[in-house]
Amino acid sequence: MNVRWTAVLTGFGVDFLIAILLSPFLSETILTSPDLTRPGDVILLSLPIVLTTVSGYVAGRVAKTSRVLNGFLVQIVSILFSVVAGPMTRTQVISGVVACLFAALGGYLSRFPAERAQRSSGRG
Repeated sequence: MNVRWTAVLTGFGVDFLIAILLSPFLSETILTSPDLTRPGDVILLSLPIVLTTVSGYVAGRVAKTSRVLNGFLVQIVSILFSVVAGPMTRTQVISGVVACLFAALGGYLSRFPAERAQRSSGRG
């Protein structure tokens, strides 16, 4: 297990920027009591979770080793900052846990383009 804190903090920075860009579209009522029968609420709730995959991917690409762990830690750092800001609602806790899985998935996915590039350069 090789944690690269620069990679984790870079991924967290990407996650933070995505959150800032999405904040005008997310109202407090969507986060605290979403209406899951409305497709707009479902999309707005799932968008930050899916985009967390991007921050895990960035962390994995920067780390180049233990990519899943570094991607996972991006969301753990994000959750820690959320807890410091104040108590989390049940919806936020559940979405944070799911986002951990997506961040780890992003770290896992970050290895595939590098492997293709290595294979193609090794055949030449």
